[in-house]
Amino acid sequence: MVCNANPALRRALGRVLAAVGVWAALGAPAAGGDTRAGDTRAGDTRAGEWRSWCGDPGSGAALGWHFYCDREAERQEAEPPPAQPVPQSSEPTTSATDRILALRRALEEARAEAILDPTPAKVAAYLRLQQETLQRAAVFSDAFRRTVWATPALDYTLKRPVGALAKQVWSDERRKARDRALASLKDRYGLIYLGHAGCAGCKVFGPLLRAFAMRHGLDVLAVSLTGAALEGWPEAVADNGRAGRLGLGNAPVPALVLFDTRTKRVLPVGFGVMAEDEMAERIFALTTLETGHDY
Repeated sequence: MVCNANPALRRALGRVLAAVGVWAALGAPAAGGDTRAGDTRAGDTRAGEWRSWCGDPGSGAALGWHFYCDREAERQEAEPPPAQPVPQSSEPTTSATDRILALRRALEEARAEAILDPTPAKVAAYLRLQQETLQRAAVFSDAFRRTVWATPALDYTLKRPVGALAKQVWSDERRKARDRALASLKDRYGLIYLGHAGCAGCKVFGPLLRAFAMRHGLDVLAVSLTGAALEGWPEAVADNGRAGRLGLGNAPVPALVLFDTRTKRVLPVGFGVMAEDEMAERIFALTTLETGHDY
């Protein structure tokens, strides 16, 4: 019957059927079905069917493809996980001193093992540890000298050279400064020489001291503990308690001291036989240099 109907009627009927299909696709409820949003009972054919993970109906949850809600886990897949804090170790850090001691103990243990049981394996193990230790020492030594080269304030050889040429230059300058100090020594200091006629050292030291005093123009008071003349010092005076008053009553002889006329202090230069250079160096250090200047 429909097939024989008017063409206009067939067109109208097609429009009605198309409208009904669109209406059904947009969520028309089945017959007798509940029309409340969020009902997921059998028979609900809505394309925008609400899912349990969408939260409450009307909450504004984002709709995904084909009007289905996006899962929360799916939306967060692209987000990187938060960085986890690095746990702080509660164990104390081993000190450098403890590490050095551990290396020494390991080397000593390997050496003892090699001595008690000198198998090729144990001897080789000891030699390897020894080479590692020597290599560490070589690296430190090289770093040490490079640091000194680059840091003049830490280079002690600038004060007291050790190289032959530099040491010669330093010695020449030091000798000049020492001679200047000895030349002006008599303005403040006097020398006191204690000896006695039976002293073998005094027989050698007396003439040396006489030559030294004449060369530098020094004033020397020679005191004989026995009252007899001293070798090289026939004008020596008798002690008569002088050594005791100077605090040198029991001092070994020969003895040479400086007397400071300003402070009235006695500065021992030395006891026993001394060469001229040694006497000059000691007097220069005691009267000119501050403590610690040469060290």
